[in-house]
Amino acid sequence: MKEKIKWIPILFLIFVTLWLRLANLGYSDYQGDEIKAMWRPETGQSALEFLYTQKKGPTEFLVSYLVKFIDPSYSNEFLLRLPFALAGVLAVYFFYRLVKLHFGQKIALYAALLLSINGIFVGLMRIVQYQPFVILFSVLTLYSFSLAVEEPKWRIRGIYLGVLFWTAALFSHYDGIFIAPFAIYLLARWYQHNADLPSGVRLKHLAIPFAISALVLATYFVPYLLSLPSNIKDYWTERFTGEGGTDKRLRSSLLNFELYNPIFTIYIYAAFGLLSLPKIKTTYPLILWFAVPWVAFELIIFDPGTHIYTYIIPGIILIAFGMEVLEGILVKLLGSVWGRRLNLLWAALLFVWLAGVSHLIFVDHTPEYPFEKRRILFWTIGGPGPVRDYKLWTFGFPYYRRWEEIREFVTTTENDGYYATNENVSISVYYVPFTYYVERAGHYIYIHNPQSFKTWDSRDKIQYWRAHYKPVKVLENDGRVVAEIYYMPPGSLEDIKKAGY
Repeated sequence: MKEKIKWIPILFLIFVTLWLRLANLGYSDYQGDEIKAMWRPETGQSALEFLYTQKKGPTEFLVSYLVKFIDPSYSNEFLLRLPFALAGVLAVYFFYRLVKLHFGQKIALYAALLLSINGIFVGLMRIVQYQPFVILFSVLTLYSFSLAVEEPKWRIRGIYLGVLFWTAALFSHYDGIFIAPFAIYLLARWYQHNADLPSGVRLKHLAIPFAISALVLATYFVPYLLSLPSNIKDYWTERFTGEGGTDKRLRSSLLNFELYNPIFTIYIYAAFGLLSLPKIKTTYPLILWFAVPWVAFELIIFDPGTHIYTYIIPGIILIAFGMEVLEGILVKLLGSVWGRRLNLLWAALLFVWLAGVSHLIFVDHTPEYPFEKRRILFWTIGGPGPVRDYKLWTFGFPYYRRWEEIREFVTTTENDGYYATNENVSISVYYVPFTYYVERAGHYIYIHNPQSFKTWDSRDKIQYWRAHYKPVKVLENDGRVVAEIYYMPPGSLEDIKKAGY
């Protein structure tokens, strides 16, 4: 019986990992960054030319390219997101294996559960973006290096395989560099543990794969950097320094974290992080791993956004150690039996609660957090105000504005080939194949709680038309209005007033 009970946490981990990444995966319309990750070269543009005009490595584009063979028009949101979600599932699995190899099953289970149900990882693994592959390849890098240290049959091929995965991580995004502290720690251990090999042999097996990796990366990225378009340079400058942007305020990682992990999650993380300090002799490599990306994104880079996931990964392993420390305290205070029982009870309640919150804000969509307010027990979270005011990064949250129906209506009713909207242009121009131009706009598409955060439109012509005329089409989700379509004649506000409108 006890053996069967031990499987319950593992089964729970498997269930929540799959559920939070796959359930309702195709519900949302494509969001701006997902559209930018699609394989859509311009007419006459070669594959390499297309890749060199992007802001990041080629992995996500190559994945979407492969999906294009099955769904050429990307009409199935679930299908395009599926490879990224599955990469996220595999990342949790190999993360569990990695932590277990170093710190045992209990720490591995705590850490894998935290990774599985943390809202940032849930959100990033439910969209068409590079992060699931960066995380997967990064974890596989460290796991391969760890096998090279711990398993004699892997001591050479583990190094080569690890470098291969690290190269793949860097091809996905520069975020892959931030595993370097723990990777170097593992490689140093490997060098020390294999003293039976001559130093020249050990250095050769380190130098060869890294030299090949550097050559492969340089072959792609040197021409990429030399041909970098000015708009990408401006984007990087704004993200790194804040120069050229309209919002000069330092972006808050705490607010971003709380958006994806609302209510009191951040306090739980902080408390268990402090509790892990007595284990510093064991966790110092994790602290180094945590510190490097934290310094980069919190002290150097102006707008870290969701890139904070790079230091949350080692952070949750530290938190797992804090949970183990608490168990030790309870055992000392209450004895072995009751201490472990109480620990099991609060840990079960905590993980069920955190998983439930992630379900409500990512899988469930009645209402659509964070664009609409949501009630969870005693707390009200979300709403357009905080998201709009702080311009937070919103990835993976449920977002359905019926754009496919909007396209069908706009293209099959009276139109002049022009339109305008308060939604992000990247979203609207993907779904509506007309020219975006306010002065010539036939249809105006007003989106409730848009991802542009423009809950009202300041343009005089549009304000006038919405104030004096009713929409020609209203679209709803579960009784909630999500979009209104107006038909406006072309011309400026003065022109339409002169025409008697």
